[in-house]
Amino acid sequence: MTAAAAPTVRSRTLLMYAQDHRGLGHINRTLIIARQLLPAHPNAVAYIATESPIASNFTLPERCDYIKLPGRIVPAAMQQTEADEAVSRERFAQIRGSILREAALGLTPDLVLVDHEPLGKAGEFRDGLYALKARHPDTRFVFGLRDIMDDQAAIRALWRDLGVYDAFEDLYDGIAVYGSPVLYDVADAYAIPASVRGKLHYCGPIVRDLPAVDPRELRRRHGLPARGRLLVATVGSGSDGYPVLDGVLAALEHLREDLYAVLVTGPYMPADQRANLQARATASWRVVPQADNLELMAAADVVVGMGGYNSVYEALRVARPLVIVPRATHKVEQRIRAEAVAAHGLARWVAPAPLNEATLAAALKWALRQDPDAHARRVRQVIPSFDGAARLTAYLSRWLGGD
Repeated sequence: MTAAAAPTVRSRTLLMYAQDHRGLGHINRTLIIARQLLPAHPNAVAYIATESPIASNFTLPERCDYIKLPGRIVPAAMQQTEADEAVSRERFAQIRGSILREAALGLTPDLVLVDHEPLGKAGEFRDGLYALKARHPDTRFVFGLRDIMDDQAAIRALWRDLGVYDAFEDLYDGIAVYGSPVLYDVADAYAIPASVRGKLHYCGPIVRDLPAVDPRELRRRHGLPARGRLLVATVGSGSDGYPVLDGVLAALEHLREDLYAVLVTGPYMPADQRANLQARATASWRVVPQADNLELMAAADVVVGMGGYNSVYEALRVARPLVIVPRATHKVEQRIRAEAVAAHGLARWVAPAPLNEATLAAALKWALRQDPDAHARRVRQVIPSFDGAARLTAYLSRWLGGD
């Protein structure tokens, strides 16, 4: 009697788009999702399309690869007119759009998860997404929306211009919100039409699992005493974080308290700025280029950050009093997040420009006065769970199906 043939197991392909250039937040969040989703679907593979130089800062999980989108490189000595720059930007937009379109059509993914920009940066993924939808109608599309995008009026206008509201109607099957409506209601903020709101699914914060932390060993590693309160300051990738860490060092001198500190510059802080900070380091205040920020936060008493998604939710994940100095640019996403978290008594925020060391020192004093247990209870009242990656995996599994 011939043995029955083993059932055929169909593989599944996930295409993830992570809009990142010099930052680390979007690609970090995308990898957290991949590390949660792939073990839940052993017959799935994932490809991440991103401009981020992912290989130099991250380790990919098994069954995951990436598609590097080229960034526009201009030699420092080269002088470009506005017209030349516009032509160059348009050419790179076409190159990136072509790569994304060919990747989408060639991979024919079962599921596409687009992070932050519904149609890609400046709409660069629009043609690829719609071409895939037309040729492979069984593919499912999910937009991953972090808690806060930017100024509400600006996002509404941008989405109208790019055709995002139309994409929500006729392209996307779901909209996964990486946050809580208690902190920020994206439906009202960004005027998501009533016809689309049924596609919204709040997953909660996407934060990686806590690493095992031995606070005494961590302090020993950084040459700090086992006792005494610890401040940790992080500025994400560091490309524009120097004023914050410079202000922290000035505030520490202003405080004159028994306080140790670890300041993390990030991989992209300019070398001269990092050197300036390191020259001011002491036996009590350490300056390091990179570290496991979540591990440091778990061992800290107080955290200072810039208001980026990852740093804020990681500090809340470990229930540490947080002082936020939001990024000083035309984009106000970090300030809005800082205001929202502070309104619930979970943080204090300090205006970045100009950064006043006395004001920052006063915010640090507030953080140092917080009772750890009471602060942790306040955090849990506002954000009961930080298992957003697991919730997102369960949500996406309805389209990936069983294995």
